[in-house]
Order: sequence, then structure tokens, then C-alpha cells
Amino acid sequence: MNRIFKPVVFGAKKVIPTVVLKSGKLSPGYKLTVNETKKTASLIAETNDFKDSIYFTYNNGEVICRRVFENVSGKKLELCELGFEIEGIDFGGDKRDDYFYHNENPRIYGAYTIPVDFDRLSAETEAEKWGMDIDITHADPETIVERIGASPYQPFPAVLVSNYGIKGGLVHGTLSQDVFFHNYLLSHENDGLKLNILSSFKGIDALEMGEGRIIVDEWYLGRTDEADNIEKIFAKYTDKLREKLPNAYGRTDINRKSLVWGSWNDGILRNVSEDLMIEEAQFLSDNFPTVNWVQLDDGYSPVCTKIAHGLGLPYEGDEGIDKEKFPHGLKWMTDKIRETGLRPALWIGGFVPHIAPLYKDHPDWFLDYSYRVGNTSPLDVSQPQVREYMISAANTLCRKYGFEGVKHDFWSYAFEDSHNMFKNKDRSGYEYRRWWTSSLKDCLPKDGYLQTGCDLVMGNPFLAEYFTNYRYGLDVGSGEWNNVKTVFHFGAACFATHTGDIFPPNSDAVGLLEGLNKKDREFLLNYVIATHSMVELAGRLSKVTDKEKIKSLKKVVCNPNNGQDVYFIGFDYRSKRYAVPEIMYFNSPHFSPEENNALMPVRTVALFNIGEENKKYSFSAEDLGIPCDCYKLTDVWSEETFELKNFEIELEAHESRLLAVTNCNAVIIDANIRINSVKAAAGKVIAQTDYAEKEAELTLAAKPVKLVFDGSEIPFEVKNGKTVFALPGKGKLEIIF
Repeated sequence: MNRIFKPVVFGAKKVIPTVVLKSGKLSPGYKLTVNETKKTASLIAETNDFKDSIYFTYNNGEVICRRVFENVSGKKLELCELGFEIEGIDFGGDKRDDYFYHNENPRIYGAYTIPVDFDRLSAETEAEKWGMDIDITHADPETIVERIGASPYQPFPAVLVSNYGIKGGLVHGTLSQDVFFHNYLLSHENDGLKLNILSSFKGIDALEMGEGRIIVDEWYLGRTDEADNIEKIFAKYTDKLREKLPNAYGRTDINRKSLVWGSWNDGILRNVSEDLMIEEAQFLSDNFPTVNWVQLDDGYSPVCTKIAHGLGLPYEGDEGIDKEKFPHGLKWMTDKIRETGLRPALWIGGFVPHIAPLYKDHPDWFLDYSYRVGNTSPLDVSQPQVREYMISAANTLCRKYGFEGVKHDFWSYAFEDSHNMFKNKDRSGYEYRRWWTSSLKDCLPKDGYLQTGCDLVMGNPFLAEYFTNYRYGLDVGSGEWNNVKTVFHFGAACFATHTGDIFPPNSDAVGLLEGLNKKDREFLLNYVIATHSMVELAGRLSKVTDKEKIKSLKKVVCNPNNGQDVYFIGFDYRSKRYAVPEIMYFNSPHFSPEENNALMPVRTVALFNIGEENKKYSFSAEDLGIPCDCYKLTDVWSEETFELKNFEIELEAHESRLLAVTNCNAVIIDANIRINSVKAAAGKVIAQTDYAEKEAELTLAAKPVKLVFDGSEIPFEVKNGKTVFALPGKGKLEIIF
């Protein structure tokens, strides 16, 4: 096997496939066959109980594995997991500097990289010894474990193993989650590093395979020469991943170009009613053209008024809906929302509170999840009668009540937990995950959306088969600055994978954010613009009397473009001290999805001082990947200007800046409307607009003499350097100079 793995695994001396049955761990004799011409190989072992066939294709420092496991015993076989051990990895240098990076790290430990020899089971006491900043505040019980990647946080499914002293590294990544999930054990043994790649099951301790059943596992193994750059670690793996994901992935614009207004954040919480929902829907329809959806969050149950409820509610029939808040019923309300031109969506919870009738009548339908929560439980999807009820509940909530989108909160606990929970063990958690998400999506229109809630997702693109965005961040509107910092930390790991085009991230952090002070609010709004993660809008917007607040918020959300790539400058993710990318940029204006168009800003740069002291920041044209030429920086909010050459600025604690980068050819410097594209013509520019706006504003390089929309001249005026006009709608806007 050396000819296959030696170019990949840094001098590893041995690879050992293993099979773990309930009866014990086995490493049967495998027959090796290699076709050097085709760069393929196989390892095949057959016993009286199973046939294990491992097929490889290898080239250019990359190995693709397809492992086919078949029960040939003639009876039920209990399979715990499959293993693939690689022994003797040597990165050179000090073994103490060998480390791993996994997207679950910041979620569990508040750190990106963890040394291999760091005792994670004693993380807080180990931190001082290793000189590391560790924060396990958000680590749920039993998530600090020896196995890497075994958390319930749905992380980006890949791991890097490297050494702090080099740029090389070893990457393993998942290519299928039909049945298995991958987790890892790392240890130093016999002067080398041992990596055990484990293909395991969610929700069960062993899969009860029926006679003749075949299951398939697929994964990637490869080298990277850019292990020091968090944005490029997994680039080769994601190239292969994109080949494996179905064509439907990332093809929808449901949550990419528009927003969802949700009733939970910004102080509304459970204080919802049909009047509130309809009033906000009308206001949004009149004032926020990029908001297409109005989402009713928790608070519509009269039984569970202080605890999240959802899937158990349809069991209660008509009594499941709070008649005081919704006297006409939910179907009446969804019809009224549609009359405003917007579309209704609904929050549902996967947990059922123990005070709910469904739990009281059928306690045997539920999983024991007391190690994390004590007063609510997830349904046991392994039971046929439970699955039958869940389908009925989904039909009631979506089809009967007329909701066209769903935010599914507290959804993952039955599918993503690595504990042994299910009553029946003939399917893995991931098999049931596909069953439930596809069943729920079938209850929605084809152009409806399905978004994740808790557990917070750390960027797993396999979820995008049915979900249309993923929630990765904490609630921040109530004013906790530490939550803002945590969202920043979690988000960096997700954005660095550059897979937002497949699965748009949702920061859940756009709105009035009344709980934050002015500086912290601006920080967060600049962050969601920079990271293109503004799926949800919140707040009782129709009641805001400060017109400037609404005006600035409309500018924030004028062009969501969720999932657009954001790039980091000067970020050392290997730092053992708390670090986040404090300088970010993207390749377009904040108001347009068109990238690298010299008639508009070619870059937008965001600066964030997440610390508690003043700090200086600088960057160059080279950092932004643009020619070293004459560029100007314009603050998107204050309109203050700077020269890019020799640029340096000092920011106060929690201060942020959003800067448009333009060259001498730029015509449109800023806007509060979405401009899909711009091209130059003799004496004018032609912009393709996307929607109507009563108070459109453009900041132009020169004063225009005429505006023409779809062939008809429209009036305008110039106020404080801005060209102000009523934009009729989607169409061709000619700006004539």
C-alpha cells in the first residue's frame, strides 16, 4: 500500500482496515490488488459474517475511498463501526507541535486548533499548561470527548492534521453521509502519529444489518501545502465534494437573494398574535422589497407558554392553537399574509415538552435526552408509529395551515447525536435524517424554504440536500457582547470553507437589535453585510418612529446575496490565543452581486475591533488581490474617504468600518438598492435594477443630468451629494451625465 498512501500521509508506515462488531474488533486478512496504470487499488476481505471491499483511486497526492460492506452471514449482523488506521505519520519537527483542526473546535473549545497531545477531557486545566485560550462555555454535556468530529453540532465534515512549524498537512473528508459519519482518534505512538478514521453511526451503538444488506462509505484523503491558511486547507477536498453532491445543491435562490422576517428576536419573543403578524407583513411589503417571507415563531400554543413547542402541537387538534392570539385560526392568518404579497412561514420545534398532551399520552415514543435537557424530549424516529405521527403533524402544520416555509428548531437531536438512543437499530441517524427532512420538504411548495435551528450547524454541506440555509449563530439582540464575539468565532470557521454557494449561512442577526448599544449594533450589522449571512430580519418595525433607523436598516438589507464568498486578511487561525479575522473583504459592492466591475466598488472591506482597547489596522491593494494602482476608500456609512495607498486607521474597542474600494473609473460609489449589473455607454451608464424603491439613493462620481427607466425619464434631485429618486421597479436604469 505504500505506493498509494506514501505520497499522501507523510511517511506513514502502515495502514490497517478494521471492522468492529458487537462481538469485538477484527482486522481480517485483506487481499491487495493494484492497477498502477489506472491508479486504482482494492483491499478485500471476506469472512463467514461479512465481505468488506475497499476500493481506492489515487493520484497527485489524493486518495478517494469507496468502502462496501456486506452482511453475508445469513442472519442479523451487529456492526458498530468501520475503522481505517494510519500509523507512523511524521510531519518532522517537535511532536508537541502536531495539531488538528476541525470545524467543531470553536464550537466546543472556543479555539480553532488543538494540539494532538492536549488532554481535551481536562480542557480548562490544560489550557494554562499549553498557553492557550480555551472557552468551553458553549460545550454541551458529553461533547468534550476523545473522538474528534463526534459532536452533535453538524460540523463541516473534514479534519486537518498538521504541525505548527510547517505548511503541509493531511486532510480527511466525508464524501457520503447516507449511512455513516466520520470521526477520528489521534495519538502519538512509537515516535509517530496514528490517525484512526472511524466510520460510525448516529443514534445507535451498532447497526443491526439484515441478511444480505449492503452499506457504502466514501471518503477523501489528501495532502495540503497550505495548512497555515484556514481558507485553503480544505480547497482540494471541497473540489471533490462538489463532484459528489447532487446537482440540486446550491441551485436555489430561496434564501440567497431575499430575507425572512421572523417574530422571535428583537423583543417580540412569544408575544405574537394574528394582528401583529399581519401588520408587520403589510409594513414589510410596503417598505422592505428584499423581504419575501413572514415567519411566525414560537408562541402560538396555549399549553406550552414558557417552553418551546412544535411537533407535539397537532396532536392537540384545534385546542393546540392559542385562540386569544389567533381567534381566526392560522389558516386565516396565512391567507391574510399572502394578500400583502408576502409568503407565510412557521417555526416548529423538534422537542416536545413533558407537559404537552402528546408526551403525557405516549412517553414511550420519546428518546431519553436527560443528559442535556430535563423538561422536554425529542421523538424516537426509529419507531414506525412515531414516524407516522410526524408525517401527520407536518401535513397539519404546513398544508392544513397554509405555511410555505419552515424554520425547524431543536430538530437535530434525534439525528445528530452520537449516543446510543434509538429503540430500533436497523437504521442509522443519518438515514432517518434524510427520511425526515425529505418528508417535511414534501409538505412544502417546491419553492418553499426549510431552515435549521438549534443545534447550531457548523457548516455541514450535506444538510443542503433539503435545508435551504443553516443557522450557525447565537441570539444576539438581547445585548450580550460575548454572544456577538461567539457568533464571530463560530462564523469564521464556516465562512472559511467557501461553500456558502452550496449552503447559505444564517447569522440570525439583522434587525433593530435594541438590546445592543449603538457601536455594538453597528458592529453586528457590518458583520452580517461582510459575511453575507443575513437570512433573517427581526423587530417590530412597523412601530419604529425613528425614520433614520428604518432607512439605515433598508440599506443594510438592500442586497443580501447570502453565501457570497468573504475573504480574510492577516488571520492566523493557528494562534493559541483568542483570534478572529478582524479584516475581511468581498469582491463586489455591498449593494450588488456583480463582482469585479470597475464601474462600481471592486471590493468592500470590513474592519472589526473585537477587543477592549484601541487598535490600528492597515491593508494594501495586494492584500485585496487588486493591482497596486490609485484606489479610494469610502466609508459606506459616514462617507469619509481615504487613499488606499499607505492606509492605516485606528478603531476604538468594538468599533467597525465598512469601506467601499473604488478606482478612477468608478461611477456608482454607493446605493441603497440592489443593482444587478452595470455597463458603460456613451455619456451614460446602464444599471439593471431589481425592485421598486420609493426613496432610492445613489452616490455617483458626478452629478447626472437625466435618469431614464425603461425608456421613460424619471425625476430626481441631488441631496447632500446623493441622487434621490423613486425607482419604479425591476428594469433598466440609464444614468446620463
